[in-house]
Amino acid sequence: MDAQAAKLGFYQGQALADARAIEPKLIAFETDVQEEAQRFRRLAEALMRYSPVISVQTTGELFIDITGCQRLFGGEEAILSDLRQRIARAGYAMRAAIADTAGAAWALARYGDLEIAREGAHHSAIASLPVEALRLPPDLSDRLRRLGLKTVGELYDMPRAPLTARFTKALLTRLGQALGTEPEPLVPVTPAPRYYAARNLAEPVSTVETVKSILAPLAHEIAEDLARDAAGARRFELALFRVDNEVTRLEIGASAPVRDAAHITRLFSNRLDDLQDDYDSGFGFELLRVSAFDIRPLAVRQRAAFDLQSDSDAQEEALAELKDRLSNRLGAMNVRRVGFRNTHLPERAAFFTPVVTPASPSDVGPGERARPVKLLPRPEEIEALAEVPEGPPIRFKWRRVAYAVARANGPERIADEWQGKETAGPTRDYYRVETAEGRRYWVFREGLYGVETTSPRWFLHGFFA
Repeated sequence: MDAQAAKLGFYQGQALADARAIEPKLIAFETDVQEEAQRFRRLAEALMRYSPVISVQTTGELFIDITGCQRLFGGEEAILSDLRQRIARAGYAMRAAIADTAGAAWALARYGDLEIAREGAHHSAIASLPVEALRLPPDLSDRLRRLGLKTVGELYDMPRAPLTARFTKALLTRLGQALGTEPEPLVPVTPAPRYYAARNLAEPVSTVETVKSILAPLAHEIAEDLARDAAGARRFELALFRVDNEVTRLEIGASAPVRDAAHITRLFSNRLDDLQDDYDSGFGFELLRVSAFDIRPLAVRQRAAFDLQSDSDAQEEALAELKDRLSNRLGAMNVRRVGFRNTHLPERAAFFTPVVTPASPSDVGPGERARPVKLLPRPEEIEALAEVPEGPPIRFKWRRVAYAVARANGPERIADEWQGKETAGPTRDYYRVETAEGRRYWVFREGLYGVETTSPRWFLHGFFA
């Protein structure tokens, strides 16, 4: 509904036949509710220029928590004026109000004439509004009116116990949320960052180099905030707000908590360079915001006074920065490290995982046991001959090539996993064998002779250097 439709006599819930009787040339089409919700969500994300906390209630209705953000825009009046202009340019009509509580702001926007209730004045500002301003169900509002309770102010001095008994706790909850005596948590569109730094620009900027120059002081500001609380972050986001309400978001990740401004700036600079054809500044960016997520403790570290080579922490930090640069430039899934599972079976013990993924407590190596430099994806069966059934092989054939064993070391006995299985597999006896030519192999005999099998099989599993 817009103003012109209301003047013609249309109203929400009106039958289509009645509407066409008023205006025969009316064009009707089905509403795509999902698409409308997605469009409104994108609009809500664009309004994050005013605050990182935007909470969508329903399509067409949202709360913006501007607590502490007024000074960035020149006051509440300036925010409301700028919001009105942007909504109009986007092709929408709006009603908005500012108050100490979300409930009071909703009531003033829907039913009041006052746009800004001064601090502490929301109690009197909504007193003369109808009871519907408390966001009550229609049947509850009707029951209040039948009893002569038509305005919000008439409920202020009413005894609470009779109201609860007659109208359920919903009435007192909504009244308390409007007055600020009951909490009303807002669920933001995106997680609200605890640490962020923003810069409003007098003139829009468009080039990548200009964005980088503004990014550096923002990174320094957020690094100072993190250092003050002895914390670091593993994920950062750069939001570029365009003049036409479009938002470009860039995200970087870190393998360990960081707060070094130069490192943060370098990672974002690499991401900006990689955008290339996807970089579209439109008519320019007028607001930049850097936010930090996944906050972790990060104590202050004392560097080595004389021998920097012995400073293992500094070396670990340099390695972490290298991982971050490679991962953000090449893609997190393309830069990987070897991780370990808590398992006995060698083919399942190691796996590749992104270097930015933090190590888990169970991510431990096989210890001091000798392991081959190359492991086959699956053990390959070989023909082997041993002097005694439980001894190492003296010769074996693999892929139609025969090998004579000059030296052997073992066995190392490895049992199959039993957890999560009905029955465990046969036991393995591993041997490190070396041929006369100096080639070294990792082979094992499957099954204990005389206990699990009478004809154990042999497998080749890996190669030593």
